[in-house]
Amino acid sequence: MALTSLQLLDFRNIQQAQLEFHSDWNLICGANGSGKTSLLEAIYLLAHGRSFRTGKPHKVIRHEQAQYTLFARVDWSMQQIALGMQRDRQGEWQVRLNGETVQRLADCASLLPVQLVQPESFRLFFGGPKERRQFFDLGLFHVEPSFYDIWLRFHKVLKQRNALLKSRQAYGPQYQYWDQQFVELAVQLQQLRLNYLSTLSVALTELTSSVPSLQKLQLELTAGWQCRRNDTAELQQQLQDCFPMDLKFGYSQLGPQKADLRLKSDGEAVEDVLSRGQLKVLLFALKVAQSNVIAQRGHKQPLLLIDDLASELDDQSKRQIFNFLAQLQSQVFITAIEPDQILPHLTQNAALFHVEHGQIKRTDDDGRRT
Repeated sequence: MALTSLQLLDFRNIQQAQLEFHSDWNLICGANGSGKTSLLEAIYLLAHGRSFRTGKPHKVIRHEQAQYTLFARVDWSMQQIALGMQRDRQGEWQVRLNGETVQRLADCASLLPVQLVQPESFRLFFGGPKERRQFFDLGLFHVEPSFYDIWLRFHKVLKQRNALLKSRQAYGPQYQYWDQQFVELAVQLQQLRLNYLSTLSVALTELTSSVPSLQKLQLELTAGWQCRRNDTAELQQQLQDCFPMDLKFGYSQLGPQKADLRLKSDGEAVEDVLSRGQLKVLLFALKVAQSNVIAQRGHKQPLLLIDDLASELDDQSKRQIFNFLAQLQSQVFITAIEPDQILPHLTQNAALFHVEHGQIKRTDDDGRRT
């Protein structure tokens, strides 16, 4: 699977572009503000249904234009799939898959396992639990077919239970009904997450075994409740014990919506013992390990988007990161100001694009690397 082509119309500062990509590496170069990151943003939006740069959808529409349009072709299991997305300033959008209207964005997301590395990705270490849940749930979504349905059903139950709590209803049959579904789905989610993180931990260990600063890594999953046996009776009892506090605050304080991934090095939180450079190396190791698990267990070729890799990296860290990337089973899109920041480190084939004032041209026809 690979993203073979992408057409953009009125997206950010890109009036129009029609691009053909390499199945391995794609290097996008240009000055700051030229539109490099916008290209990564368009790919990410196709896969996730949202931007990683803004929560306001109209911001990605080119100035004074009514809508943006994205159209991609994806090689998938010996066939080519057409994926289109269009959104206007009122927030109305259409998504089409092989010409048919798509009702669930998850249908598109399953085709494009996209991960992103950007300067803000440090939130994985310093941000809240939500950042880390989104990280490992993305991998689980692409590896375990049953995950999304269970996750969706749980969040519908959670919404119903929280609505009851906000209404300040006393405990009764309605709570019993929703609590039963809550605990059953929660235990299933926790087991899927435990299984997945065990696989991810093995992949991470294999990748980092030769890196001294990363040889004592541990991934620990906290369930969102005191989970010793991971059975329904255990969580059911804790929900009942916590009910007075839930009623006071108007929302459920226990459950998989509170899960977190603790990243440790020799028993200590990684953000407390690793330098910023070492954390950046770890960030890439996590993304590469997850991409490889998706490729091996999910039987998909993931996409890795890397924005401004060269910033804040010394030569040793850069070499280590490219050692990781050499073991990556993904299609890569990477931005840089100058090609020479990246090209000397590549051992695989690559396509080179130059971006200037929203104009994108493929320039690797000069024989340097094709």
